[in-house]
Amino acid sequence: FFSTLQEKAVEAEMVPVKDINMEPTVQTLTEDLDEAAREFQEKHKKDIEKIKEMNLSEYMIRGDDEEWDQVLKTAGQTAIVSIKSDKRKFEATNVKEQWQGKKMKPNKDKRGKFGKRK
Repeated sequence: FFSTLQEKAVEAEMVPVKDINMEPTVQTLTEDLDEAAREFQEKHKKDIEKIKEMNLSEYMIRGDDEEWDQVLKTAGQTAIVSIKSDKRKFEATNVKEQWQGKKMKPNKDKRGKFGKRK
């Protein structure tokens, strides 16, 4: 008697059974894949066009072909290579030219590591 009451309580809590009607798809698998490939190609072309319109000059790799050929020949199997750039030297000379001829005030309130005046 107790088991029948328990079974009825469990049946009341269970999700009702749904009838599932399986029908064949309209498209074949290859047609579906071809359609997805076309959609991807269109999206990819749009993304490429956006990238082409962007200004990427700040990411430009410095050095010409001769410099890169020389570095790659000497690098062997190493993963990191570098080419010397004149950019830092150019920036450093600009900063020096800006401050050249200007007098700097001595900093009287400069304190040392432990709060004492220097």
